[in-house]
Amino acid sequence: MELTAFEKLLKSSKLNYPVLIFAGPENFLKEKAFSDMVQSLVPEEDRPDNITRVGSSARELPDVLQQIFSFTFNASPRLFLIQDIDAATAKQRRDFLDKLSHGGIPADTFIIFIVSDTRTAGEVAGKFKQQSERIDFWAPFANQLGAWVKRQANELGAEISNEAADFLIELVGSDLATLHQEISKLVLGARGKKIGLTDVKAGVAYLRQDNIFDFLEAFGQRNRVRALRCLETMLNSGEAAQKIWFMLSRQLREFKLIHSLLRDRPDLFEPVFSLLRRYAQIASKSDFKANQEKKNLLSEIQQIAGTMPETLVKAASLQQPGKLRNLYLALNFSFAELSVATGRILDTDLAFKSGMADPGASLQRFTAEFLATQAS
Repeated sequence: MELTAFEKLLKSSKLNYPVLIFAGPENFLKEKAFSDMVQSLVPEEDRPDNITRVGSSARELPDVLQQIFSFTFNASPRLFLIQDIDAATAKQRRDFLDKLSHGGIPADTFIIFIVSDTRTAGEVAGKFKQQSERIDFWAPFANQLGAWVKRQANELGAEISNEAADFLIELVGSDLATLHQEISKLVLGARGKKIGLTDVKAGVAYLRQDNIFDFLEAFGQRNRVRALRCLETMLNSGEAAQKIWFMLSRQLREFKLIHSLLRDRPDLFEPVFSLLRRYAQIASKSDFKANQEKKNLLSEIQQIAGTMPETLVKAASLQQPGKLRNLYLALNFSFAELSVATGRILDTDLAFKSGMADPGASLQRFTAEFLATQAS
């Protein structure tokens, strides 16, 4: 069963499977699905008696069997969350599943298994057959994460703009638990109003402390002091130099590509560069008027992109709001400069992939030397 189908059944109170197998790698979504079941099925006053979470140790599994078949004093559904069933020994798991399946699951009772191993998920499903349903939980793809953020905000009773959702992801990253936590805070602070870019900047700015996005922005602005400070902070906190280099080299390649497209197809890309130049003039401003103008400029670029060949649009990321907002940084570099640097970028890339004695020092040296020159 797809997660969306499970959510629909839960909302319509038509969840007729007494055994649910929560499989897949995304643990936060499993926990959230169980929380949604509790909220939807069990009144608050009955939850202390009707909600049980247990592990899968030799002691806990027999105990939970007694609880499942015990008498209850209220008519609300009972939910039993069996965690880490695949961590139990094969014999413990087999004995538990045999006794549970042979005993028959009481009415208005749901048994939810948290499973990581695919084979164990199949074993549990095989024991209960048509009484069970398996739901696989996977994190949204990168291009679906913005829609996921908007959906979570909506479920919490608020609306978040596309720009704010993208910026939140840029600040927080792709960890769903952290994203959901920050969305919850923003919803509380919004008090019924739409969450915008300014709200995210004010409410989540504490997370943006010399991280990879700060470094890339500082590098793109040719701010050598700030870029080196961000780099030192990341390296000291254990961030892998190889990961930082991958993102930096990709950014430089994207800058060169956009300049190359301008040279090859000025008829298509000169209007885009003209709008980027206007965007660059107000990029550092965050007042309402500037934010509206930036939004309009990006919208104009996307409209122009709609008339271009799809291959060029994808190559230049002209329909990706997150990347499009930072594309103006390419103006701080020249095609000639990036072309001359291509050889060094390739050599450095090969050195990182081959393994170097001190990758952190090499990355710092590359940053300092590259930003010491001026774009011509």
